[in-house]
Amino acid sequence: MFDLMIVREVLMKSLVDDSNEELLPDNPAKGQDSIISQLVHDIFGGEILKTRKKRGWYFYNRVEGLRIDFTSLEIDKTKRIKRFEDIPCPSGENKYYFAMEDYSSFFMRFVKAFEETLGLKKYHMA
Repeated sequence: MFDLMIVREVLMKSLVDDSNEELLPDNPAKGQDSIISQLVHDIFGGEILKTRKKRGWYFYNRVEGLRIDFTSLEIDKTKRIKRFEDIPCPSGENKYYFAMEDYSSFFMRFVKAFEETLGLKKYHMA
């Protein structure tokens, strides 16, 4: 089962990276839609969807039938996209918007934070 609140919490933990100057302290997910949508798809399945914005495409997910946008905070409702087009993203299209090295680091930070959040670390074999 996909737990939206746990995934959001873990994403916020794993986005915090002192070396990434693009991240905003008040919302580290802002502007990270392509990399987050890929990670959510790779781990939890579902679809990557896109919507046109003034500056290009905006990526998000549909998992278990629910549209999920992890790049907007609940506080940030005034700036959220009001209309989603839900256009299916062709496989790999969003990968043009991030470096694979950044994705690999992000993926590993997410997995580690997910294990810590769920308390799975104790089940690792030495």
